[in-house]
Amino acid sequence: MKKLLILLLAIFLILAGCSQDAADAPINNEINDTIEEIDDEINEKNEDTNEPEAEEDEKTDVPVIEKPSEEESENEELTEEISGQEEPIIEEVTEEGQIGEEQGENIENTLKIKGLVEKELCLTLEELKAMDDIIFEADFYSLNNFGTTGYTRFKGVKLWDLLKNEGIINPEASKISIIAQDGYSMEFTPEQVQMEYMDETNPDNKYPMIIAWEENGREYSLDEGNPYKLVVGQKEPGDINKPQWVSNIDLILVE
Repeated sequence: MKKLLILLLAIFLILAGCSQDAADAPINNEINDTIEEIDDEINEKNEDTNEPEAEEDEKTDVPVIEKPSEEESENEELTEEISGQEEPIIEEVTEEGQIGEEQGENIENTLKIKGLVEKELCLTLEELKAMDDIIFEADFYSLNNFGTTGYTRFKGVKLWDLLKNEGIINPEASKISIIAQDGYSMEFTPEQVQMEYMDETNPDNKYPMIIAWEENGREYSLDEGNPYKLVVGQKEPGDINKPQWVSNIDLILVE
């Protein structure tokens, strides 16, 4: 508003000056000075007005960040997802585990010997059959709780020789347990395992305690469980020995 009044005043003075003579030259000078002042004020105003714009330009001069493409975003997400996953656990195979596997620890139908022995064993049927020097075959006489008697032919390995030669039984052992897959078990002392048994119908016959895999000329079926059976003769006439015949043996535990 002030500028407009000054401008009008200047115009008015110019018009008034036109009707005067050269004697009024000082007035024209004043008008020129006034006009210059107005121009100066306008220029200063423009400069003040332009300064914030320059500041604004400086503020907006920010580097532009390009938006990653969809493919790059997917790759970044996949990298983050992979890095966030737990590292796979690598199970160490110990030397002991390797030995156990080589001896048939994880193979079905094996005969295990554990406890107070120098070597814990896990024997396959083929390994037992290869022990020619301790294989025994004979007709064993049996008597059960109901007075039923009979003869059955068995073939297997002598239990005491198996423990002494293969497992190397500890002299401090005091108990030997024969344990079936279903949990049924019989316990003997080392003396009972290594003694000779008899047949009351023929006392001269002597029988070792054996682990049999064959009965009456036929091997036990693998479909019916571990193919190993404990066979024990009679200690004396009238001895009920058949309940001691443990079928499907899983473990021989020496304590």
